Amino acid sequence: MTEKELVGLSADLEALTRAPGTRKGPPCTVGGVLASVDEDTAAMLGRILDTPTVTSTAIADVLSQHGQQVTSYTVARHRRRGDSNGCRCPR
Repeated sequence: MTEKELVGLSADLEALTRAPGTRKGPPCTVGGVLASVDEDTAAMLGRILDTPTVTSTAIADVLSQHGQQVTSYTVARHRRRGDSNGCRCPR
């Protein structure tokens, strides 16, 4: 690449960081649960979500037992938030 092409590429990549994010589809179900529970419960769920030894299936089962319709796939996707194949919730 030429110097001019590199500068253009750099400018275009920088512009991506300033562009507003687009939201497509429904919001994350796990994010909705985190927003709907009290602060202590949200903090505990956040810690559990970040604990790799607790399976997504186990988390989904407990949430479902308490009336939250969440699948293990949704929990796994939320755990990957920030990655290209994760949900759009902030990391």
